[in-house]
Amino acid sequence: MRIRSSIPLIFDIARGSFVDGPGIRTIVFFKGCPLRCVWCQNPESHRLMPEIGYYPEYCNNGSDASEKRVIGKYYPPDELAEIILRDRVFYETSDGGVTFSGGEPLIFIDYLEEVSRILKAKNIHIAVETSGYFNFQTFEEKLLAFVDLILYDIKIMDPDKHLKYTGKSNELIIRNFENLLNRTVEILPRIPLIPGYTATEEHLSQIADFFSEHNIKTYRFLPYNPSGINKWKILGKAVPENMPENPMTLEEERRWIKFFKNRMNHPVHKSRSKEVL
Repeated sequence: MRIRSSIPLIFDIARGSFVDGPGIRTIVFFKGCPLRCVWCQNPESHRLMPEIGYYPEYCNNGSDASEKRVIGKYYPPDELAEIILRDRVFYETSDGGVTFSGGEPLIFIDYLEEVSRILKAKNIHIAVETSGYFNFQTFEEKLLAFVDLILYDIKIMDPDKHLKYTGKSNELIIRNFENLLNRTVEILPRIPLIPGYTATEEHLSQIADFFSEHNIKTYRFLPYNPSGINKWKILGKAVPENMPENPMTLEEERRWIKFFKNRMNHPVHKSRSKEVL
């Protein structure tokens, strides 16, 4: 597997976050992703190059014109590390740290190695969010030693449906996941709950059986977030068809989670598991 990359561009740095890892965190969002999930929450992360976003809400002159903004900025490794380290005291008091997200941050392993080396010298907790579509050998050789937590999305188990709804085969994703299970790094698999796509009995049963087979004991659900719809419009692009405009109700989420947990308690491969709340 080879992904052609360019210089890493970052489209957002969220400081003071309480999600995507333990404690208070800084989330760094990279542009560039090999997948094209139809339900993507961050379509501005797809392309490696800068893009123009149109933001009408920031115009104050009463016209229909939109404010234009460039999406994507390069930070030298030492500069990005300095920004992350500004909140070091909050990481220390909350057992927090930095989370590299995207897009797919593992497109830029060489760059992340440089940043992570600086951060690890300061004992910063490092997490990576990944789609699983990356070069495992390069990751293991250059970056794995710096990473404390991998947030690993398992989107769809069925190979044909994965190709249809994400644009890529899941063969590499599953293989990388199984390889990581044999390493000492902490890995937290996450399951998107997308109405009509992943929130189905067939799909959730397949994931539950896969988790049971590999003795997965912790996991997390990612409820559908429709914020991506407006982002497509900001980019001046057509919204993918059949995207729900509203998130799931709490009742719907609970129903699917209950179904999954019941399947985990009665798997094809016996194992016990618990949900990470």
